[in-house]
Amino acid sequence: MAETVRTREIALVGMTALMGAAAGALFFYFSYTSVWTSDMVVQTFLLTTIAWVAETQSVQFSKRVNVSSANLPVLLGIFFLGPAQSAIIASISILANSRGKDTLRVLFMVASNALSVMVVAVLFQRVNESLLVLSFPVSSVTLGFIGLGILIGLTWEAADFGLTSIGVSLRYQQKFLSLWKNNFLKALPSQLLILGVGMVIAAVYIKAGIAAAALFFVPIVASQHVYKLLVQQKELLAEQTKLSEDLMDMNIGLAGALIMLLDSKDHYTASHSAGVAMYCRDMARMMGMTEDEQRSAHMAGLLHDLGKVGTPDSVLKKEGELTPREWEQIKEHPTTAADVLSQLATHKEIADVIRHHQEHFDGSGYPYGIGGDDIPELSRMLAVADTYHALTSDRPYRPAKSPFEALIILRKVAGTQLDPKYVEVMAQVLKNEDLSYREGSKTDFLSEFRKGRPALKLDDLRAHADEV
Repeated sequence: MAETVRTREIALVGMTALMGAAAGALFFYFSYTSVWTSDMVVQTFLLTTIAWVAETQSVQFSKRVNVSSANLPVLLGIFFLGPAQSAIIASISILANSRGKDTLRVLFMVASNALSVMVVAVLFQRVNESLLVLSFPVSSVTLGFIGLGILIGLTWEAADFGLTSIGVSLRYQQKFLSLWKNNFLKALPSQLLILGVGMVIAAVYIKAGIAAAALFFVPIVASQHVYKLLVQQKELLAEQTKLSEDLMDMNIGLAGALIMLLDSKDHYTASHSAGVAMYCRDMARMMGMTEDEQRSAHMAGLLHDLGKVGTPDSVLKKEGELTPREWEQIKEHPTTAADVLSQLATHKEIADVIRHHQEHFDGSGYPYGIGGDDIPELSRMLAVADTYHALTSDRPYRPAKSPFEALIILRKVAGTQLDPKYVEVMAQVLKNEDLSYREGSKTDFLSEFRKGRPALKLDDLRAHADEV
């Protein structure tokens, strides 16, 4: 594997050296054969400066391709100055974004840009000599010049993307044609727009001179700068969103670990939490609640008994009647769970749901003795699911009730302990389900826990986005 990588690096170095030698030879030839007037030197310097500034505001188009308006000064160089001058503008602008990049990549980009620009500049000169679409000194804009300019611009972009794709193909062992098509064709709409703007600037150059054309770049570079800021803002927001998702996933993982720890003390807890979570989710769906509300209901069901981590084993596993002191310890678990979860920024709403899930509809519950609509809606729903699953489960102090018996008990306490509306929603949820669902006997905590981890659901979306 290491040998293969080394071979690819050697091939890339060889190609860079070959292109550099060819570009250097052409540059010295065209520099020697062209007439360097003071006006040409000034124009070359001015266009190089504009290209440098524009390149510093470039926006990343893909992992290895940047798009900027730096191509426009190079086009003006191709049209009005010559191959050597165009190569200077193109090569120096590349160095504007060279910081932090490896030397071989920078040298490759300088060599490929200089070579492609000079070849295209010569092509423009030869075609222009044959068709006379642009006469010197330049005095007028013709349709022939506009058409040739766009054609030459596209030829340059195609050649530049081609050389870049060869380099990427050598270094990363990817298919050249696929790379070229993916990069060039995807960038084609933006390149056509840039070429259109370039021809407008070329017309300004012809009619009003280099100073007017240079002023034309001010709003272009400013707009590019604003767009770059927007892209950076979007990337920052995406990064912050990912950090928030990772934090949420970590928080959920921590809470889930505590439930598993509690299950090692009381094996009933994990399966009960899974069953309650399942019923809460399905009740929320039956009520037409949003996906966020369904997830909150599901997560509240998973974590509603988290506070029992601090309850002594002797109380949790006691088969006989609880003493007043032991009952007070049991009654602390909603507040304990809520206090733990309220410390996690992503769980504050769920904490409030759990804090009130032992309140009774008639105000006789705990910890605050509130009733009716003062109890949060998801807490009233959680209370029904919690009570139902507890009734259909074996406990140290009594055997499990049948689903039919449990539903009768729910309806008896509707209006006192439980909200009648959610008792009937529970009845509708159970109506057409099989016995294992109605008993809640086949629920698995880990399975339900995975359904409640948002970051896991986003993994496939991120993978798909990376492929695109």
